[in-house]
Amino acid sequence: MATGALRVLPSRTERTIVVIRLALAISSLFAAWLDPNEPGRYVIPIYTLHWIYTGYAIALGLISWNRAGTGRWPFVTHLGDIAVCSLFQFLSLGPSSSPFFTYFVFSLFCGALRWGWRGTLKTAGLVITLFLIMGISMRLTVGPEALDLYRFMIRVFYLAMVASLLMILGQHEARLRRNIVRLARWPSASGVDGHEGLARVFDHAAQIIGAGRLLVAWEGDDEPWVHLATWSPSGMTFTRHGPSEFNPLVPAELADAVALCTTANAERNCVYLDRTGAPVEWKGLPVHPALARRLDGVGLLSAPIASERLTGRVFFTDLTAPTAELMTMAGVVAREIGTSLEQVSLAEQLQDIAVSEQRLRVARDLHDGVLQSLTGIRLELQDVAAALGTDSADSQRYRLLAIERTLAIEQRELRMFIDSLKPRAGATAGNSLLLTLDALKERVALEWKVPLTIRVGPSVAGIPDAIERAIPPMVHEAVVNALKHGDPSRVRVDLDVEKGALRIIVADDGHGFPFRGRYDHAALAEARLGPASLRDRAASLGGTLTIDSQVSGSRVEIALPLSQPSTVDSELSMRT
Repeated sequence: MATGALRVLPSRTERTIVVIRLALAISSLFAAWLDPNEPGRYVIPIYTLHWIYTGYAIALGLISWNRAGTGRWPFVTHLGDIAVCSLFQFLSLGPSSSPFFTYFVFSLFCGALRWGWRGTLKTAGLVITLFLIMGISMRLTVGPEALDLYRFMIRVFYLAMVASLLMILGQHEARLRRNIVRLARWPSASGVDGHEGLARVFDHAAQIIGAGRLLVAWEGDDEPWVHLATWSPSGMTFTRHGPSEFNPLVPAELADAVALCTTANAERNCVYLDRTGAPVEWKGLPVHPALARRLDGVGLLSAPIASERLTGRVFFTDLTAPTAELMTMAGVVAREIGTSLEQVSLAEQLQDIAVSEQRLRVARDLHDGVLQSLTGIRLELQDVAAALGTDSADSQRYRLLAIERTLAIEQRELRMFIDSLKPRAGATAGNSLLLTLDALKERVALEWKVPLTIRVGPSVAGIPDAIERAIPPMVHEAVVNALKHGDPSRVRVDLDVEKGALRIIVADDGHGFPFRGRYDHAALAEARLGPASLRDRAASLGGTLTIDSQVSGSRVEIALPLSQPSTVDSELSMRT
């Protein structure tokens, strides 16, 4: 599909060749008209052939302007140029004196532009072979006087030299293209272990520069440490140092500059690029002495690292070819290294934030679940202790057995909570919420001796895991708050999905909260009313909390938005 798409797109290379071919034809025609140097009998044929070639260039330009640079067309036009030039040379004074000799140089240029140094080499072989065949043929058919041997040999040598120069230029261009491709394929340091990702990045950077060793020194804006990463093909090491141990990494004049030393002794043959990009000689050691002892190998190339969160410098040593061209490339590579270091740093910070949020969730769940239950058990034990000697033995035994059952339920709840932190299979996840709410209902009934009804609507089973995990502690806290503050005779909990949101309603028939009236989430936060932890839980999930507190009872409504509506039917009705 990609190759087919390229065949309908015009090629900039072909358009360049069209323009140069036409310009060469017109300029040669003008030169033949302006100053015909050859004998008079050749003026009209040469002038006529130039007109023919100009028409050929115009016709080929019209056909090739919107043609693609792939397929057979470039190859066909390339052979056509060589064939036309060979014919015109044969018809105009021969290979040693023909003014069409310049068109062979044009063919070498086209081969280099289309296919690089390999195209130049093959074109040069074909052109020189045709040139030799024309020379030998004219010498045998017309006679020695038709061929100027010395001029003929000079032109052969000239073709060989032009081809060699174009091949060298093509190899240089191919090397630059490879480096651009390598930069475009810069590996990502995220998604894997941080050290492993940086090792891949450093290896890639060393290949682009042609360095055998690499050292990166950097520090973050929010920590007083200097990090050193030393890479070589044998491995990589990380160390951490005090902020003043290598301060400054390089002299102040080189802080924002790329510096290069071409010898093993880093104090000699050193230059750096100033703000205009011009090379300036540097005398002395271009790196902190303590850091220089860690740099081995021939040559030293260093460039600054600067990003929003990191500053530092990268040092390349053991250079294959320490040339001036590497300095510009080193600046680009150093910037990419800085971006990769920042990716790793951000990934580590995000991981720390995720761990902190998980710890906070665990702390909230333990506070709203196990801790409150243990507090209730402790108060129950205090009542049992105070009643010793007044209640009958059967009554005390019943109360102790009730406490034992409560502890057993709490133990089961704790195990279920621990299991919820582990990855769950799909079948287990579907029943987890129902089992947890069932245990919650049994526990509340034992602890508070109050009837509790929990109804789960037909669309709750398919809610996201994050919402599902948050439901039990939120329901437990809302129920316990109603029991503590309202002294109700019964409590009812309803869970259902309405308009893309999970709605949890906890209603009781007690005497309500200390305040009266209906308060939405903003009003509760502004007046600091109601359970703050429950309000914060709802807000952390993008939801809201509303409380309606009256003399006849209270109604707590929690609305949590869902990413997708739930469609799995499941209902649980529990009554005491």
